[in-house]
Amino acid sequence: MGRVVAVTNLKGGIGKTTTVVHLSAGLALKGARVLLVDVDAQGNLAMALGIRPRRTIYEVLVDGAQVADCLTPARPNLDILAADESLLMAQPTLAQRPNWPRVLEQVLKPIQPNYDFIIIDCGGSLTVLNINALNAATDVVVPTTVEPFSLKGVGLLLSQLMRLKGSNTSVRAIVPTLFDPRTRQAVALLEDLKGQYGALVTDPIRVNVRLSEASALGRTIYEFDPRSRGATDYARLVEQLSTRWNFTASARPAAAPDAVPATNGSPAPRPTAPAEPPVVTGAGSMLSLSCPNCGGPLQRATVAGYRVAYCDHCRYRRQELVSGPRR
Repeated sequence: MGRVVAVTNLKGGIGKTTTVVHLSAGLALKGARVLLVDVDAQGNLAMALGIRPRRTIYEVLVDGAQVADCLTPARPNLDILAADESLLMAQPTLAQRPNWPRVLEQVLKPIQPNYDFIIIDCGGSLTVLNINALNAATDVVVPTTVEPFSLKGVGLLLSQLMRLKGSNTSVRAIVPTLFDPRTRQAVALLEDLKGQYGALVTDPIRVNVRLSEASALGRTIYEFDPRSRGATDYARLVEQLSTRWNFTASARPAAAPDAVPATNGSPAPRPTAPAEPPVVTGAGSMLSLSCPNCGGPLQRATVAGYRVAYCDHCRYRRQELVSGPRR
């Protein structure tokens, strides 16, 4: 049975969806089978991944549709049970059921063996669906900006978890997001957070505009700019949480960055990014030692399951998977 991970905080605008996208995409690049579940009526997960789902979680929760019939492939090893504004109408209906706190847990249970991780993107308040997500979760990841109001929200969430689940032991990580190491307040508050919660606090995700640019184009940061601070920080988070979860798997092939799966299974064109997208060449190919554009030396890096070669002079970039497919 795969882990069910709720990514949540009782405050909006702190990077929950960004964390869900890049944690799940990084795990998928490591070879994990991952399902994303959106319980936020804003439906930002589908937009951030550049997909247009035809069926949503509303049909599962209200109409009784099978989860497997409502999934949309987002990337290799990465599926999504998406949401949209219709989910606003589901909560009053669910609240009338005698088993309302466990509806999501029950509908996910039949497909849980098919995935290594089911990652739930929660909204910014304790709604009926967020209570369902916390009850279904075996693990809780708490993103938080490093500012006073957000840190207070962490304490409130832990109190609510105590009421719902009887303990806080399901919290696996507190992830500082939008961290600006240039400000004294952020540095001081990060130290306070570590002093209060100890090893639960992961390395911070630094402020990086490339993350929002990637989401606007429906790409992950690993596809959009694997050399950016955002890619480096989220790749580090993936490794830290993989260690905590004792997860190891061989990498599987990633989708080429110029196409994403459409709802009918055929590739749909992506919007063109302002920067030149990297090219995925597949396992086993060799990256050249010199730039094919200007002839200069290529720099090398390994990020989130990719070998990346790039030229500092003309901005040429090329990448390949570290290892071959698992399935």
